[in-house]
Amino acid sequence: MQYIGSELQDRMNLLGIDISALSEITFMDEKIISGIIEDRIPYEDVDEFDMSLICCALHCDVEYFVDDKVKSKDLLISTMNRGKDSIKSKKVKAEIQDYIKDYSFVNEVMLEEV
Repeated sequence: MQYIGSELQDRMNLLGIDISALSEITFMDEKIISGIIEDRIPYEDVDEFDMSLICCALHCDVEYFVDDKVKSKDLLISTMNRGKDSIKSKKVKAEIQDYIKDYSFVNEVMLEEV
């Protein structure tokens, strides 16, 4: 069994999101989020849809929590220690990362049609 509690808590801290806020954003019960963070609920037992909601709220891929390669390519992680970051600047970087993913997806779809 694999647990992602510390990685989830680190990501939440990075973006300044607490359990209550994540619960509100994802419409998930705080007990479930707490269970994941406290390693009472293994990654394998987290509902796939719930995990996608968490990742959407935290601006990361599902694989971010279990794959170091994906984590190392994350814009927020790769730009750490390059000056002073605020929660606001981190959220902007996360939104830029989302935009890049969306743009890449649309670009791939457009290339397939040609």
